[in-house]
Amino acid sequence: MAASILAAAVGPIRRLPCEAAVEVTLAATVFLFACGSSSAHELRGIGGPGRWAALLILCALSLACAAVHGRRPAKAPLGWILAAALVAVATVSAGWSVDPRLTIERAFTLGILFVTAVALALAATDPRVAAARVLHGVLWGIAAVAIGSLVMLAVSHHDAVLSATAGAGWRFRGLGENPNTVSMLLAVGLPLAVWLAFGRRGWERLAGAALVLLFAGEIAVSGSRGAVLAGFGGALLAALVLGPTVGAKLVLAAGLVVLAGLCVATSRFQHPAASVVARAATAGGAPAARTRGLDADQLFRLQDELGHPPLGGYRPPVARTLLGSSGRAQAWVGAARQAAQRPVLGYGFGTENRVFVDRFYAFEGAFPENSYLGTFLQLGALGVVLLVGLLLTLGWNGYRALHRGTGGPAAAATGVLLVAILIGLSQSGVTSVGNIAVGSIWICVLTLPALALGGARL
Repeated sequence: MAASILAAAVGPIRRLPCEAAVEVTLAATVFLFACGSSSAHELRGIGGPGRWAALLILCALSLACAAVHGRRPAKAPLGWILAAALVAVATVSAGWSVDPRLTIERAFTLGILFVTAVALALAATDPRVAAARVLHGVLWGIAAVAIGSLVMLAVSHHDAVLSATAGAGWRFRGLGENPNTVSMLLAVGLPLAVWLAFGRRGWERLAGAALVLLFAGEIAVSGSRGAVLAGFGGALLAALVLGPTVGAKLVLAAGLVVLAGLCVATSRFQHPAASVVARAATAGGAPAARTRGLDADQLFRLQDELGHPPLGGYRPPVARTLLGSSGRAQAWVGAARQAAQRPVLGYGFGTENRVFVDRFYAFEGAFPENSYLGTFLQLGALGVVLLVGLLLTLGWNGYRALHRGTGGPAAAATGVLLVAILIGLSQSGVTSVGNIAVGSIWICVLTLPALALGGARL
């Protein structure tokens, strides 16, 4: 009975072009997740519920394709086991979470994402074919986001560009909620575009080169230093692997380094608004309004308590530099001290912004902007061990896949893994599925265990 029901369910899939269906659905999912965190209310209305529906549809499609066209795993690779362990610990953490319902919801979505990623990696008899299908779908979705960001710039400039402040110049955010969101997704797309440009042929090579320039240009005007370092780090790794000769590798690497330098130099033309700086300095020296009794908030905000200049004086904003922390260092120290109060198991998965308290003058944000510290807050040392162990295992899988000669897909996926590791140093949310780039990251890198085994039986 069960067999007949399964056959009836997956029967139509046999008649569908599974490869095209997966790529289109995957690209649409990436785009909808970008819309779900957009600064434009209309796009959020579409992407908010649409992204979760798309993820569930993609999960069902990937499971069906894996059942019909895929390989049957005899033994799960260690990387997939660690991913399952991370989801299990996240789910169990609801028992001590400060917000159990939120923890269950976040753990469920992470589990759905990991199941989808593994099913996609198994959705063909040849893991290289399955991985190439996944990487194509993610890349086209990221390309749609980049093009959509340009359309946003043309039709709604105030939504696409964040105005200059006293500490930073204007910054491009495109479809994203802030300049660091879409740029993170574009950073993931850079090694994929390099793979398309130098690992494929014909029109795909031209499209890949155009996407490298498009992604780099939008990252440059976003002013996101983390995206520059992460994106070009992953792209450089992919280029060094894909170059057919030593000379070609050096030329590709030099070109990417020059392009990264141009992205950094672009920030010099995005000056802080002089009028904003002047108003901030004037406001900083103005006397506080008189109140009855003692009201500390009349002197300075509670969020600016730590590191505030003495006697309510004004301290001009620190200029943004490539390796500067922009106040994140204070937040990292504060988050580490807070996590140390629950060092083993944390405060519960998904509660990072609920428990982190911004009390720092030089920092502004609801997250500590470091995924490893964020995991320490949520799941304690156990969660950090699982996350770091998973990333290291996937890195070893990438090395083995390249050693086996699985070619372009392995190089691109390993480049995305390096992007994820570097992004985690400057941004929170590597395990938060609602984050604009997280789905693309895990769907790409969880192909590495299958690629590492190559043609061997899984």
